[in-house]
Amino acid sequence: MGGKLKWRFDASTFKLLGRGLITDRITAIYELVKNCYDANSTKVELDFLNVENRGSKSIIIIRDNGSGMSLQDITDKWLVVGTSSKRGKTFSDPPFNRRYIGEKGVGRFATDKLGGHLQIYTKRKNDSDTLKVTINWSEYENQVTQNGANNQQKLFTELENDYEYIGDNGLFDDGHGTQLEITMLHEAWDKEMLLRLENQLGRILPTLFKLDPPFDIFLEAESLEMEKRKVVPEPIENLATVHVSATFDYKKHQQGVVHFDEEKQEFVPYYVEPEIFGPISMDFYYFNADAQTQFKAKYKNTSNYIEGVKIYRDGVISTPFAEYESVLDKRRDILGIDKRRFQEAFDKLSTRQFIGIIHITRDGNPAILDATNRQDFDDTPEYRRLKEFVIEQIDELAKYRAVKRKENKVRVQNNLRRASADVKDVSKTLNRIIKERPELKNVLAPAVAKAKDASDKVTEGVKETETSEQEFLRKEELYLSLMSLQDFANELAHGIRFALAPAKQGAEYIVEFFPDPRKNDKFHEYARLIYSQTEVISTLVDFMLSYAQVDLEDSDFSVKDVINSVLKGAHEIIFEKEGIAVNIDIKENIQLTGKRKFLEDVLSNLISNSRKALAKESEKKILCESYVDSDKLTIIFSDNGTGVDPKIRDKMFEMFKTTTAEEGGAGLGLFIARSRMKALNGSIELVNSVFAPKGASFKLTLPLKK
Repeated sequence: MGGKLKWRFDASTFKLLGRGLITDRITAIYELVKNCYDANSTKVELDFLNVENRGSKSIIIIRDNGSGMSLQDITDKWLVVGTSSKRGKTFSDPPFNRRYIGEKGVGRFATDKLGGHLQIYTKRKNDSDTLKVTINWSEYENQVTQNGANNQQKLFTELENDYEYIGDNGLFDDGHGTQLEITMLHEAWDKEMLLRLENQLGRILPTLFKLDPPFDIFLEAESLEMEKRKVVPEPIENLATVHVSATFDYKKHQQGVVHFDEEKQEFVPYYVEPEIFGPISMDFYYFNADAQTQFKAKYKNTSNYIEGVKIYRDGVISTPFAEYESVLDKRRDILGIDKRRFQEAFDKLSTRQFIGIIHITRDGNPAILDATNRQDFDDTPEYRRLKEFVIEQIDELAKYRAVKRKENKVRVQNNLRRASADVKDVSKTLNRIIKERPELKNVLAPAVAKAKDASDKVTEGVKETETSEQEFLRKEELYLSLMSLQDFANELAHGIRFALAPAKQGAEYIVEFFPDPRKNDKFHEYARLIYSQTEVISTLVDFMLSYAQVDLEDSDFSVKDVINSVLKGAHEIIFEKEGIAVNIDIKENIQLTGKRKFLEDVLSNLISNSRKALAKESEKKILCESYVDSDKLTIIFSDNGTGVDPKIRDKMFEMFKTTTAEEGGAGLGLFIARSRMKALNGSIELVNSVFAPKGASFKLTLPLKK
């Protein structure tokens, strides 16, 4: 015996779809305003009446002059859960031709997020009467409570909503549209919150985007001293320090990217192969410290914020939108921009320093799907790559920022030095005048004293600036050294245990059998073993302790000694444990002047990468060789591992760029290696593998002159 079963929905479904999925009240307003956009409205009016306190007279009104709805529209579309009224159509009617954006069919439940009672007034063009529909969300909740107490079930689809025709009461200036009246508000609104709403609504369309026919939003809250005003997006392009854009070239079928040329010190056009997420276009507005101050001063009473990246689909904001949070940990930082480690030390931008506008389309980016709560996108491989891609663009802006900060630092230091020299010249001039005209000594004495005091203070300022700069550099060097040590330290612990095991075994043998003269040969054998293993452990400990002695002083060191100490000393026990054969071919013992620790960091990071690349190889090899060419020393470091993924070759030396995340790679090793080689006035690059077609070879070049 069999049959058919149907899905049914409990009356509490409305709470799941409204208060559950719509995460906050500004998101709820956004959903309802976006519905007005889809209805071909040219004007939306939001009126907040007595909302500063929750009460019977507290009302939120959302009125548009759109196409309106018929009773059939209400019955077959608006009241059908999960059904979009745009199903089967892509664009709205001419002359609007707007791409429909509300396609999940749950945005209507945003009204319940705002209040417990809803009245809909709607009228189509040429209709004689206005349709009024009443939806009492509180009654739905009462039904759930009562039926739960009676142990009964009430289905969502069994609950009824009243409607009536009330004639043409002149509610709509254009003779058609829809008005939502939301009462029994769940939360009170204050002026600050409405200013935040105004700011967010001003970004529902991209900056500088001119829609024809227009889509104007008006906001009013008379009881909070907010007269009716048009929501106008504040211009940002005139305040930004720099504006950079990149678009998709459909003729060449290539994706434009933001690219800062560090040699030319300017942004230049650059294109790459299309990404898996599809074609996009991007605009970034960067604000330096002065521009941020000007921005805050201009918009101090309007709750406008520099908030990082916003993504627009088909010309309308898609994510993120929500109540602004001044506390970093509470922000919806969907790209993780503010959570990246070592942000300040390595010139990473925060969301308070730029505005990014990413344009996507439903047709061009079909795998970028809105999350139902509207605060992010569904976690797909395409979206993950899109997030990585946007971060890469932001890092190009960070390069620009780093160059400008360095220029500004040099300028300030030079100005201080010039000021110091100028003050000293004034002091000398005054003293010369006094020497030539002694009678002016008493008159000029205060000026001489002030000039000396100013000279002392400027000199102190110059010294303090240089000291602070040295301290910052010292800390940055320490960060880099500690990160270089991170991978090695974990293996070091295992390495020491590996070295201790045979030593412990030998010691236990001696303790157990000494002084049995028959075992003297064995005693000597174990004594030598304990000594040799102790030497290994001592070498490892010395290498570790050297990281606590980071300074900025140069010293003379032997390149051959450095390579041997890292590959044969510090890492030898790890190589033995992992079965890696190491061959060192350093023919000339070159002496260099510089920071020995920097070269050790480079080698340690290359070793760490090689070990990950060799993990699945049966025969594991590392080769380090060097040669002298004119005034340069070249070191070639190679392994026969998996090699470098061609997709990241151009970005492999950037921070957080890794293909070994599953093996614990953090994407810092090659970034540190390049930073260290630059500090040594050298370079590092990927060259053809010595073990081709497998493996990877890195070429390190160091100048022989200091």
